[in-house]
Amino acid sequence: MAADTCPIFMRLLKHAKPGLKSLMAAWFLLPMGLGCILAVPGASFARTQLATLPMQDQVFIRLDGRNTALVQEKRVLALVAGINKIDFSWQNVHIDPDAVYLDTLADPDDITVLSVTRPPDASALVWEIYSSKDTDQPVVISYLLDGLDNLVTYTALADDQENTLDLEARLILRNFSGESFDNTAFWLNPDTVFNTRLQHRETRQILFFVQKGLPVNKIYDWDGRTMPHDPENASHAPGIPTGYKIKNTSDAGLGTCDLVSGKTRIFQEDGRDRTIFSGEDVMPFVPNGGTAFLEIGSSQDILVSKRRIHREQAMVRRNNKGAVQVFDEIITDRFILENTKAVPVMLTLTDTISGQWEPMDMGHPYTRTDHETLVFDIHLDAKEKKSIDLTYKVVNTFTGNFARYNKIASGN
Repeated sequence: MAADTCPIFMRLLKHAKPGLKSLMAAWFLLPMGLGCILAVPGASFARTQLATLPMQDQVFIRLDGRNTALVQEKRVLALVAGINKIDFSWQNVHIDPDAVYLDTLADPDDITVLSVTRPPDASALVWEIYSSKDTDQPVVISYLLDGLDNLVTYTALADDQENTLDLEARLILRNFSGESFDNTAFWLNPDTVFNTRLQHRETRQILFFVQKGLPVNKIYDWDGRTMPHDPENASHAPGIPTGYKIKNTSDAGLGTCDLVSGKTRIFQEDGRDRTIFSGEDVMPFVPNGGTAFLEIGSSQDILVSKRRIHREQAMVRRNNKGAVQVFDEIITDRFILENTKAVPVMLTLTDTISGQWEPMDMGHPYTRTDHETLVFDIHLDAKEKKSIDLTYKVVNTFTGNFARYNKIASGN
């Protein structure tokens, strides 16, 4: 479907007027249609209802996950030389009249939209179109439609060794817009386009993604921003979140498109041709090349403690009275890690260092997700207990009085 529709989209974008082109760029160009459309030659015009209407050539709907969809439809109008009036009306359909556009696909020297009016107390718009000749003119009508939304759900099945994952994705379409659609192209994203029918008040589920044997890593995810630093002395041990880390990359069996956010039910094979329910999580939006963590529960088999074992001032700067104003601080934090399980595990440890700082001896390789957040991937053997020391320098720490009396004034 995508290969058939792309040339149409390129033509629409090429010939679109500036206002419609902005809308297309913002919503990814989708056509659709509804209501009554009619071409009548002449300068005088009386609103009429016709039994015969030009049929829709193509209808496209862009889904954005909320309760509003961009609908664009292509129709062919029989225009005569001179001024034509086009009537577009709707009833019992949730259309935003301020977001309805008509755009022609012809040379602007041949076809020009002169004006658009909204008759009083009517769910309709009337366009005045000038044509330099008699012609059958393709046009695109675009509008925002309420009551048409979607959600994505995933089912993940891990093998009994938790080394691979079968992933399925389903799209659930819900239509309470007042309009029915036959053989319509729905766009979930630029990489996921499909044809289906969707009647008013219908909910339809579509399997659109299946990938088997994805390599995954089962990890334990300790985050110092939310986890206790001394679990042995804590009033209760909440356990470390555990689950599967997946990569949206080609070498991991994915990487062809972004993964849309959606609820994920996770199962595991038990080695006897049966499956057990492991847990439920929400798949975040995962861009092409990104990673995601699907949590299946928490475990108290892995213990993580953080203790500050050294702290000293350096590069102390004083005022002329000898009072300390600014200093650097050398700090060593120790992580004590213990795996009580009889099998090896992978621990992802996230820690933060606030302020302006410099690494000195960090004890283990890490990556930085921002200026203060560090992520360590640490392998722990079965029954292993070890410690990692992080030594770093926090620079330009101000004392209380210096910070109080040396503030930068904000401008007006």
